[in-house]
Amino acid sequence: MSLISTARRRYLPLHGLMAARDYRRVLAAPPMQVGETRLLGEPVRYSDNHGLLHSVREIFQEEVYRFHAKTEAPHIVDAGANIGLSVRYFKRLYPRATVVAYEPDPAIFTLLRENVGGVAGVELHQAAAWIEDTTLTFYSEGSLAGSTETDFLGKAQKTEVRAERLRDRLRECTCDFLKIDIEGAENEVLFDIAPELDQVDHLFFEYHSTPGKPQRLAALLELVAAKGFRYIINGAHAPRLPFVERIERGFDLQLNVSCFRPRP
Repeated sequence: MSLISTARRRYLPLHGLMAARDYRRVLAAPPMQVGETRLLGEPVRYSDNHGLLHSVREIFQEEVYRFHAKTEAPHIVDAGANIGLSVRYFKRLYPRATVVAYEPDPAIFTLLRENVGGVAGVELHQAAAWIEDTTLTFYSEGSLAGSTETDFLGKAQKTEVRAERLRDRLRECTCDFLKIDIEGAENEVLFDIAPELDQVDHLFFEYHSTPGKPQRLAALLELVAAKGFRYIINGAHAPRLPFVERIERGFDLQLNVSCFRPRP
C-alpha cells in the first residue's frame, strides 16, 4: 500500500494505466457526473471522477486484490462490484476466471453492465449480497458509498433494491477469492456465510463502523481466525484526531481486511 497521503495521491498521474490527457480530463470533470474515459487502452464508463481515480489507484496501481490462485481458472465472487473495475482486474489477472458480481444500485449497475457485461465468464447480479432473499432500502450516493446501512450523504436518496442471500451462492462451489465491499452490510453477511468460509481460499472485506451502532470488528476478526485465516489490516480511513473529532454521519472507520490461508 502506498504511503503517499490521500490528498497528494489524488493528483498523481496514473502512469501506464491512463494516458496523461485522459487523466487530466477525468480530473477536471465535474464530480458525481457520468463520464467515459480509457483505462489500459479500453473504454470505461464511470459515475464520479474522484471515485474512478481512487478505485484505479487502489485496484490497478496498488493491487489490493492481487492473489495467487491454485488454478488458472479460479472462481471469484465480487460482492459490491460497483462499475466493474475489480471485475476487469480479476479478468486481467486470470483471463480464464469466472466472476460472479453483485451490485444493487440501479444506476451503477447500468455502468457495470456496460463495462463488463459482455466479458466471457462474468455473471452479473443486480442485487445486494445479503443474509436472505428479500427487498432492502438502499441509499444511493452516486459513487463508491451507496449503502443499505447508512445514508452517507444525508440526502435520503433512497430506493428499493433486490437482495440475494450470498450464502446460497457460496454453497454451490469452492470460491478461490471472495471480495465483500458492501458498505457496512458485511457486519451481518460475514456471520451468515460463516459455515461456507471453509470453502473460501482468499477473503477480502472492507470493514465499516457506523456512529451509534456497535463496532463488530473484534467479532469479525475472531470469526475469520476461527475459520483458519490469517489476516492483514490496512487502508484505514478514520478521523485524524479521533479523541477530538466526531463523525456524525456515514462511517467513522473503514478498513481493508485481507484474509488468507497460512502456507504449509
